[in-house]
Amino acid sequence: MARNRPTIFGPAYLDVVLTLDRPLLAGGPVLDQSLPAARLTPRDDGVLEVVGPTGDRLVCLLPPDQAEFAASCELCEPVLARTQPGRIVTGEYPVASAVRQLGGMGAGYAKALDGLLRMPIGDDAVGREVLQLLAAHEIDAVPALLPDCPSDTSLLLQSPQGDKLAIGVRQAMVRWQVTSEDHALAAEASALVFCGAPNALMATVLEGAPDIPVMCAPALRNVCDRSVPLARLAAKIGYLTLNALEWSQMDGAEEMRRQVPVITVTEGAQGSRILLGEREIRIPATPFEGPADTNRAGETYAATFFRALLAACPEFPRGVTIEAAEHSGRLAAVQAAKQLAMREFGFPNEEDTRGL
Repeated sequence: MARNRPTIFGPAYLDVVLTLDRPLLAGGPVLDQSLPAARLTPRDDGVLEVVGPTGDRLVCLLPPDQAEFAASCELCEPVLARTQPGRIVTGEYPVASAVRQLGGMGAGYAKALDGLLRMPIGDDAVGREVLQLLAAHEIDAVPALLPDCPSDTSLLLQSPQGDKLAIGVRQAMVRWQVTSEDHALAAEASALVFCGAPNALMATVLEGAPDIPVMCAPALRNVCDRSVPLARLAAKIGYLTLNALEWSQMDGAEEMRRQVPVITVTEGAQGSRILLGEREIRIPATPFEGPADTNRAGETYAATFFRALLAACPEFPRGVTIEAAEHSGRLAAVQAAKQLAMREFGFPNEEDTRGL
């Protein structure tokens, strides 16, 4: 069978997206991170409250017509445990808008790369709604059904200043196990993209995968996995993409840099870095004015970069040049800036980047 599209191993969620009318942290810095939650429980008082184990308490005040989003969220770790240990986050945040939409890195990369999505999902109402949304967005998916497991849920807090705090209950992702169907999907793919899928699953799929391009876009839980460290898989990864916080938490970062041919580290308004072995290329962020919706900006950057690099380097990961990497980075920065203006699930077109 001809290999003509990538297979993406990663999640698809029903996102609850709250846009706050002020920054999460008074005086900064802008947050861009994900946090695990133990549970998300509905309530009926018009408030969505996020509570941490050491005193964090974020009270999100919903408009009366959006009271359906009221809930209590219990975090597994403090909000700033990895960036400013000991600092407690408390405050009241009026909510400018609240929406339910398709989310998850798997869904995002499948749409942006016109790929086939493989994701874990429960046989429940949330899972069925996710499947309906995937179909509505014309995303082909082969779900790994987990009948005795609830579908994962996702809460996203963001601000016009660029904050993005993703909070999720992740039972399906934790229980996702490799089957023969995963190996069959990998055997038919033109490229493999692992975005938040468990490291153990990624390792097993790659053991029998054909010699095709492999992209890895880890979540923080992948970076912090001690049982199957990402560095152990470095030799099988052609392109690694992650944000500055994830890169700073990476065990074996130097090993990754030695073995992974291409790494991009996104740094929000500060732009991005492309690491080619010992070489480093700085890509400035494309200027953007107005309220920014940072949701999916990282996926847009990495998908654009990967697609452009594959087009420029047919033997990828062999033959990557500085010129090709820099060109791909400039395209990615342009597309990421366009993504900031988009409020719903979707990705910008490429019509005005072809002359770059």
